[in-house]
Amino acid sequence: MDAARVPTASRFRRCGNFRHVLIAALSTGHKVGLGLVGLAFVVFALISAFLLPALRPDYPGRRGLPVFLTLSATLFVGMMFAVFFFGREPSESHAAEGSTAGPTQTTTPSTTAPSTTKATTTAPAASAPTTAPAAPKSVPVTEVEFKIELPSTTLSPGSYTFDLTNKGHVGHDLVFNGPGVDNEKTPVIGPGKTAKLNVDLKSGTYDVYCSVPGHKQAGMDVEVKVS
Repeated sequence: MDAARVPTASRFRRCGNFRHVLIAALSTGHKVGLGLVGLAFVVFALISAFLLPALRPDYPGRRGLPVFLTLSATLFVGMMFAVFFFGREPSESHAAEGSTAGPTQTTTPSTTAPSTTKATTTAPAASAPTTAPAAPKSVPVTEVEFKIELPSTTLSPGSYTFDLTNKGHVGHDLVFNGPGVDNEKTPVIGPGKTAKLNVDLKSGTYDVYCSVPGHKQAGMDVEVKVS
């Protein structure tokens, strides 16, 4: 009885791990390689969970338990390696370039008309004061599987530069959607890469997420309030 319970619990854990790996696989472009490895994993899981127990109620039994556990661990490690290998995407970095216009000062030359009866005076030229725009505030953002980490989810209105770092194992991007911002985002960047996103935030609520298929649904979705 104890030997039968161990593989049953192991099968449930494998199903949960497979769902986590499958979501990560959706972000890559190597669908063929991932599909073949995933198919082998699924076939093994289905046979072990349904077919063999129906034919042999005591499956895997005391003698077959070490072989079953070894094969399960080998397939799981192979699946993780396939996701890591096929999940690598070409790195793309997007450096936002900002330009500031320097203050200009215009002076009006003074002219004096010659006169034999009256002395003319010239008024000093006046220059309009100019103010340089304030530099955007820098906010670090970290993304892993499957969450987005910000120093704070409450910000004040203004211009921001979000410095994105991908510390995960698959590609991610960063998307802002809210008042005055319509799906502004970075490109998808690979593991260990960085990107920048400049946005002007107004009072309201913004949806911040990763737009790679399946990642937002897996938990990479944050609500940022600006007030």
